[in-house]
Amino acid sequence: MGKFERIDIFCHITPKKFIQEYVKSMVVHFLRLIETNVKDEFTYFSDPEYRIRYMNKFGIDIEVLTLGPTGDLWNVVQNRDLPKLVRVANDSLAEIVNKYPDKFIGIGVLPAIYEGFIDEVKRSIRDLGFKGVMILSNLVGKPVDADEMDSFYQFMSSQNLPVFIHPTNPPYGNSYPWAREYRLIQMLGWPYDTSLAMARVVFSGILDRYPNLKFVIHHAGAMIPFFSKRIEGFYDEAVEYPEVYGGETFRKLNKHPIEYFKNNFYVDTVLNGNTSALRASYEFYGIDHMVFATDYPFGPEKGERWTRDILNSVIELKLDDYNQEKIFSKNARQLLRI
Repeated sequence: MGKFERIDIFCHITPKKFIQEYVKSMVVHFLRLIETNVKDEFTYFSDPEYRIRYMNKFGIDIEVLTLGPTGDLWNVVQNRDLPKLVRVANDSLAEIVNKYPDKFIGIGVLPAIYEGFIDEVKRSIRDLGFKGVMILSNLVGKPVDADEMDSFYQFMSSQNLPVFIHPTNPPYGNSYPWAREYRLIQMLGWPYDTSLAMARVVFSGILDRYPNLKFVIHHAGAMIPFFSKRIEGFYDEAVEYPEVYGGETFRKLNKHPIEYFKNNFYVDTVLNGNTSALRASYEFYGIDHMVFATDYPFGPEKGERWTRDILNSVIELKLDDYNQEKIFSKNARQLLRI
């Protein structure tokens, strides 16, 4: 295997300035998270210099930074506090990127629908120079295809920059409090909520309106590659018998939904070292739509175990040098236009 540039397209950081601003509006909630980020042993969540040492250890040249964590972080924020908190999140991330421009690339955050959100999205791209915007798999309980989001997708399509979708806690989880035990929501609920978000993007017709729109998806495309034939069959059945299976929300798309899943979504390698699952995702999406990512700093051993295992799983795909380089860097460069 040759030595390729490595661009981690989907990892996270929690800037200390954002934590400080969050504390002002949410003194009690997420106190454990906040305490974690100010303890020396957990500085890897926030400290860019610690992070650069980690990157050097694993041969990662560039990190594409998104705000983390998600979970219930935004579900408890009052609407009046949202505009300022989102602005601080973007500004504090931009400060890190500007200080280390050779190491980091920034992605803006849109965690919820609020008045004037599109202006902040435009500022993050035009003024801060971010190379995409991350939304959550549900926007504080609203679906990603909510009517208010159309201006966002129109803008991102016009900029030819990707929308990152990160999973978050599903609102229906509140109906099953036992699902939150043992971290089951994060383990299993998040990939499901990601899959719902992807499917709503496709079936709502967003990609019919904006066919050039691109998405970057965590966890190798979640459930979609594994249930693609089921998705295909349900859609075809509704086309064949719309009066029986169509339902009020059914629409016949310009293309088959599987085409949209394969052509408009780019999936990362964050399956935590599961090579067989990664291979299945690779075979579904193809070499041009898979991008290297680690989900750092999350995971055991201060995030290093997942990084090591994910790197190994990409190598274990046994691709030739040309295709390995596409996953490690070339696809990301083309997608982010860098």
